[in-house]
Amino acid sequence: MTSRNSEANRAASSRRQVGSLPTAKAVVRSALLGLSAVALAALFAVPTSVPAAADPPLTVAEAKAQIAQLETDAAAIDQDYAGVQEKIAHVKGDLKLKQSDVKAQTAKVARMKAQVGQVALAQFQNRDLDTAAQLFVTPDTEDFLSQISTVEKVSENQNSVLQDFQQEQASLADLEHSAKTDLAALDEQQKELANLRAASEKKVAESKAVLAKLTADQQRQIALEEQKAAAEAKAEAERNATNTTSRNDTRESTGPAVTASGRGAKALAFARAQLGKPYRFGATGPNAYDCSGLTGAAWRAAGVSLSRTSQSQFHDGRPVAKSDLQPGDLVFFYSGISHVGLYAGNGMILHASRPGKPVEYIKMSYMPYAGARRPG
Repeated sequence: MTSRNSEANRAASSRRQVGSLPTAKAVVRSALLGLSAVALAALFAVPTSVPAAADPPLTVAEAKAQIAQLETDAAAIDQDYAGVQEKIAHVKGDLKLKQSDVKAQTAKVARMKAQVGQVALAQFQNRDLDTAAQLFVTPDTEDFLSQISTVEKVSENQNSVLQDFQQEQASLADLEHSAKTDLAALDEQQKELANLRAASEKKVAESKAVLAKLTADQQRQIALEEQKAAAEAKAEAERNATNTTSRNDTRESTGPAVTASGRGAKALAFARAQLGKPYRFGATGPNAYDCSGLTGAAWRAAGVSLSRTSQSQFHDGRPVAKSDLQPGDLVFFYSGISHVGLYAGNGMILHASRPGKPVEYIKMSYMPYAGARRPG
């Protein structure tokens, strides 16, 4: 009995041991599942950094449009720069006068201070004796009484000196404060000038970067197209000028008026002599120009002084309808009046356009028209 129980126990123990070990199929299935998990993880893993897709190559037309916009923006900033330059020139002029006034007023106050000192000393010496007391101690009373009116007059004069001194001191303080305010404003305007210059240069750098993205052949194509357009515009403008001169010569024999005013013709003639000169930031000639620098110089040669910027020149002279334009008239473009040129006839203007381009002719229709003025 005991022997049978022992055998039964050994058999049960053997079954438990066999049941606790994995079967061959279970081992294989587990291995396959593990491999599948690794493979799936590798398949669906998301990379931590995805390389950015390269920008599509620019077409010549796209590059030209971007470059033109950036350079036009730079030229618009240039007009703001010129406006700040003009303000600085005015502030410097006012400041110089004020500093001169401060110097003169300081000397005047110093002279008056000496007079006030003498008055104060006289008052101090006589501070303990009023008129009645002085009359009592004066041996020659008749002479003293005869001088009372004179003494009172001197007192009035002394008081007047004191009042004048106080007023002049206040004027000096006002002048010094005004000069200090102008100096602070000048400092801020100089900072604004530097910021505008940096912003313009950034636009120019961006335009160069756009050009650098193009192939050498594309860059040559743009250069040739610009040269061709400039040559065609110049030829058309010169044909118009020749035809105008011919018509005027014919009319002079019968006495009618010429198509361009005398001053407008002189302004345009001056501008023509600047053809090919470079555009330069804030330049007013004679070797380079910005847009309003050219128009200002041209009309100055005709005997008319214009304001410095395109925005301010838009208020010079009198308005002219587009249909009534004459050579030499000022023609303005863009909603912010950020560009100006000289009308050259037949729908053409002569202008200093933007960085990287020289003084040249261009069709008015290439830019959004904003208005026209006739100086003089």
